[in-house]
Amino acid sequence: MTIFARRLGGLAVAALALAAPVAAHADFHIRSPNEIDEHELEIEHNGAWSWDRNRDNDNAQSYTAEIGYGVNSWWHPELELGFERPPGVGQSTDVSEAVWENTFSLTEPGENWADVGFYWEYAHGLQNQSSDSMLFGPLFEKDVGHTTQTLNLFLGKNVGPHQDNHGFDLSYAWQSRWNMTQAFSPAVEVYGDAGQIDRIGKFQDQQFLVGPVGVGSFFVGPLGKFKYEAGYLFGATRASANGTVRWKFELEIPL
Repeated sequence: MTIFARRLGGLAVAALALAAPVAAHADFHIRSPNEIDEHELEIEHNGAWSWDRNRDNDNAQSYTAEIGYGVNSWWHPELELGFERPPGVGQSTDVSEAVWENTFSLTEPGENWADVGFYWEYAHGLQNQSSDSMLFGPLFEKDVGHTTQTLNLFLGKNVGPHQDNHGFDLSYAWQSRWNMTQAFSPAVEVYGDAGQIDRIGKFQDQQFLVGPVGVGSFFVGPLGKFKYEAGYLFGATRASANGTVRWKFELEIPL
């Protein structure tokens, strides 16, 4: 039995354990099938701040606080608290959801034409009348010359009594990174949301953002490794905010 088959079987078993009612969201975060480190504790923060010429769509903010652990070489679960500030004037930032995230690696790096993984998250809405949701889909990564190409394809669905739609939403994310140095590598990222798959509309009515990002890492002594990502995303459609600053900070502590 190949490593892929064994891990796919393990994923099926884990999926049964994860199939309990909880909820879905997506943020500006590229997920790699190779980001799993066995017996490593991760403390992570993600953030995004958008601006728009339309005051009703301006100043949207989202933040996360996460903690995760590499259970083995192919499964990395995380627990997250999400905080959001809706766009517009006079809004406040409040805790929005509790999320259970799971990243599965299905191949060894370089074993196949591309490295393959699977992502599954379930989020529970913490606001009154907010729905729960789930998000899942494949992760692909491939080295091409001095670059690394990473693609995420996700389906999302609201669940529970307060859901505002009953279909599946299609979203995607892509990063093309030039591997310059460990401390800093430039990249280009794309984030898109095509909407509900049974009623995908015109491209201008879909969310689509693209922009430059810098990523890197360095060791911080006995604490382990500190990783960062920071960039600016331009809204390329009328359904997107004009601009979004996005960042990620992560501390990886070997245990």
